[in-house]
Amino acid sequence: MILLYVTLLIAGLLSTVFTYLAVTERDLLKAVAYSAGQSVAYSILFQVFAATDILLAYIAISVGVYSALLIYIVGKTERFEG
Repeated sequence: MILLYVTLLIAGLLSTVFTYLAVTERDLLKAVAYSAGQSVAYSILFQVFAATDILLAYIAISVGVYSALLIYIVGKTERFEG
């Protein structure tokens, strides 16, 4: 039971840190990588909550398609913001 709470705490903190880093980063490719890290942390939370149907859809869309689409879009524009 303690392991469950520790996993929830660590995944929640990781998602918060990755979200902050993605928002404040000026390099857009790094921001996409931080966003993918945040998605992985949310995937861990979904696994702990035993929401496997949501987890499978979330991994395919958020980590895979969303990140690939953003990398393609950043490739068509400038990499650095500002």
